[in-house]
Amino acid sequence: MRNPVAVVGAGQAGALLSIYLARQGHDVTVYESQPDLRSTDIGAGRSINLALATRGIVPLIDVGVIERVDAITIPMRGRMIHADGDATPELQPYGSKTHEVIHSVSRRDLNAILLDAAEATGRVTIEFGRRLVQVDFDSSNLVFDDGSTAPFGVVFGADGAGSRVRASIASQKACRFTTDWLDHDYKELTLPGSSDGRHRLDPNALHIWPRGEFMLIALANPEGDFTVTFFAPKSTFDALSSRDEINAFFSTEFAGFAALTPDVAEQFADNPAGRLGTLRATGWSFQDRAVLVGDAAHAIVPFHGQGMNAAMESVRVLDRHLRASPGETTGAFRSYESERKPDTDAIADMALDNYIEMRSGVTDPDYIAKRTLALELEQRHPEHLSPRYNMVMFSTMPYSEAKGRATAQAAIIAASLGNPRIDIDELVEELPPLPELDELADPTALSTS
Repeated sequence: MRNPVAVVGAGQAGALLSIYLARQGHDVTVYESQPDLRSTDIGAGRSINLALATRGIVPLIDVGVIERVDAITIPMRGRMIHADGDATPELQPYGSKTHEVIHSVSRRDLNAILLDAAEATGRVTIEFGRRLVQVDFDSSNLVFDDGSTAPFGVVFGADGAGSRVRASIASQKACRFTTDWLDHDYKELTLPGSSDGRHRLDPNALHIWPRGEFMLIALANPEGDFTVTFFAPKSTFDALSSRDEINAFFSTEFAGFAALTPDVAEQFADNPAGRLGTLRATGWSFQDRAVLVGDAAHAIVPFHGQGMNAAMESVRVLDRHLRASPGETTGAFRSYESERKPDTDAIADMALDNYIEMRSGVTDPDYIAKRTLALELEQRHPEHLSPRYNMVMFSTMPYSEAKGRATAQAAIIAASLGNPRIDIDELVEELPPLPELDELADPTALSTS
């Protein structure tokens, strides 16, 4: 691999990648546009909690930080559905096995652990406040917004959905990409803890207030509060222009949440709204000079809790291809994209599908019947069937395979519900056996209680 080795972006993907590169024996410089989050407060409204699942856990085990991460996570056993009206919230478990939980984790705290681990390798230097403008392939220099430059041999673009590395690869006619923006935005809020620091809702669940065209979700923090995110059409945001309108809306649509969050109007007015989009790229690399990872290559909407998990899994796949072809970087980059792109396209599709499920499907009797039957069939035929959500969240099965299997399973379940005389057990047994788990996918790696 050409030297110097540069990584642009010090988020979860960039920090993790720098650790893998250091383990390969490379000295790495990471350039990050923002200040060091370990010593700088994150602005309000931009610290959305992350849902850590198996695909993200495996790389964390791999690089030796899982015990530190375990200390900052909160396990979530299922979705706690806050239906409209006065109905008692109902837990819909994610799975039937003890380890089938996802883990709420602070974006900042997880990132800090990875940055510490990167620096602890002794091979990674992180330069903060370095905002990339372009990659100059002719001069082999990275160009920053203050006019400074830095030489590179190979540059890894982990600089997010607005990647300047990707734009530079595209300028070489090596990359094509599109962004499909959702006509829905999001805004982050905080549900405070009690005066003694306790959670005022069950911390071991992902709370969802589904309302058809819009919804709230809430994930617990160790400090006793919840990070809450409101997702809605742009027209809904446009209609909430005054604090009276905001209070009236939340009191009507989310009365329980509003009662626990007396400053909801102030938070809503003050915190920024964010956009939601799906980025698909073809041509993730340029020669042996540059390659994209994470959101720079495959940004997705957050509704399957897989954005970070997919990014970290991609980093691990890239590391595997680089180690398999140490003298052929161009080939390694191409093999990485060839393997990974069908899977990132698949999770992009499934994440969009899951938004509809979360905001309306979870209260639909037809959805509940299908989900219940899927979990029953999993118990009867554990070697042949697993619900789609579980294949995505609790395994390392390629996303494209999970999507294909889920389509076949859904057809069997729908047919059975429509015709009780169908021998559904026989049809399930005809499905190919489920693949073996990744050898590092230890279901006990994080606490589940």
